[in-house]
Amino acid sequence: MSAEPQKAELLIRHGYVITMDDAATIHEHGAVAIGAKGRILAVGDDADISARYSAARTIDAKGAPVHPGFVECHLHASFHLYRGALPDHLVESDAFDTFEGHFYNNVTDEDEYLSVLLACMEMVRNGTTCFMEAGTVLTPEMAARAAKEVGVRAVVGDAFIWDQPQGFAQGKTDDHQEGCATCAAQARLHTELVRAPKTHAEALASMGTQLTRNADPDALVTGHVAVLGLGTASEELMMEAKACADAANVTLNIHQSYSPADTAADRQRFGKDPLVHLFETGFLDRNVTFGHANHLTDAECDVLLDRGTSIAWAPAASMMWGHGSSLHGRHAELWRRGASIALGSDSPNWSNDFDLWRQANLAVMAARDVHMDRTYLIAEDGIYMATRGGARAVGLEDRVGSLEPGKRADIVIHTLDRPEMVPTTNMIRNLFYASRAKSVHTVIIDGRVILEEGRFTALDERAIYAEVCKASAALLARMGHRLEANAVPRIARTR
Repeated sequence: MSAEPQKAELLIRHGYVITMDDAATIHEHGAVAIGAKGRILAVGDDADISARYSAARTIDAKGAPVHPGFVECHLHASFHLYRGALPDHLVESDAFDTFEGHFYNNVTDEDEYLSVLLACMEMVRNGTTCFMEAGTVLTPEMAARAAKEVGVRAVVGDAFIWDQPQGFAQGKTDDHQEGCATCAAQARLHTELVRAPKTHAEALASMGTQLTRNADPDALVTGHVAVLGLGTASEELMMEAKACADAANVTLNIHQSYSPADTAADRQRFGKDPLVHLFETGFLDRNVTFGHANHLTDAECDVLLDRGTSIAWAPAASMMWGHGSSLHGRHAELWRRGASIALGSDSPNWSNDFDLWRQANLAVMAARDVHMDRTYLIAEDGIYMATRGGARAVGLEDRVGSLEPGKRADIVIHTLDRPEMVPTTNMIRNLFYASRAKSVHTVIIDGRVILEEGRFTALDERAIYAEVCKASAALLARMGHRLEANAVPRIARTR
């Protein structure tokens, strides 16, 4: 006599289930059973799972790919109200100038809420189910509120943890001498932000306040320790942040070695390679995630590998601003050597979209092109960075990143009803090189169906978009339309 089926809340059946477990298991005719508390009960062959479990609801994947939700590891989520407002030919020093006294001194809490709301919606539509914010939402509660409303998993930090706001202007290099426009703009940016900390004491008073969210083990929104970095934090503050993250068992997230200029400034500041110095002080560790890390030496790669520190690689951001990480970055090499590499989208005006499929694809393709080797990185590498790598970098590897019993049910279901997905000669190749986010169909986060057949289940999208457009116009008006001064396009080249 057969055993009575166990109860589940949701069954996903008839899927091409990409588990991302340690064995890289794929169930070509697979199923996933999800329990009452948003945890995965079982993953396996469809015939086996459907015989073992009965559920109140079943979703038929119809043969399409099913995989863990992507994890976004370097994100500035509050800039969406002026996405696209930076002219394409704008130099970076002028881009920083738009923040100084303009954006951050005019943006409201409601603006930040709407920006993060739109960011969360964009991420979910592109198959991202979890993100770590980089510590630049002035009122982190607005980020938490927006994430909860959309239903996306979020890891938030306190805003602008620094104690030497003028740090960007320190350590002049040959290309950044006295009077350098970039340094001057960055110095103004950090000293004139009215609502940001100015002193060591103010930074310490803010540091770690988001960690109270971690008291609830089932919380969708949790906290981490964020330090802005790039020369804006003293060593004392950095070590205090490290101690805070260690005590709370969370990730410490910091910008590092973004451009040649700030990397050189750090080298002058420390008297040696920045990561070598951070290794010697004990800052470099497994629970540290560097945003960018585009410019590293051999010695820095060695100590990073030794300590297991993660990097959130943001290829599109570097490409957009011409920083050369594709040519000079060590991310792909480090990945091949066993480093913890994740992916990030940066901001809606630095890479312009929050789509980790795009980031993963750019990472793989750029690495192949630079190394002139088709096998240097492959599709599976990019998918791993966006799932397991991302979960590790945000400190949630025990909860998300793979489809395994006991983990949270953060799951993306694609559709085969896309020209890019047929014929199904190789599902991974079709996903990674052809459809990417275009075939995202249904998204489940913590066991809840957030996006179903391409539509949000609990949001009025049109109303939100209209509200965002209205708020954006008002914000730009308060900023005095300063962005428009740089909006004169280049004359088109004619034949």
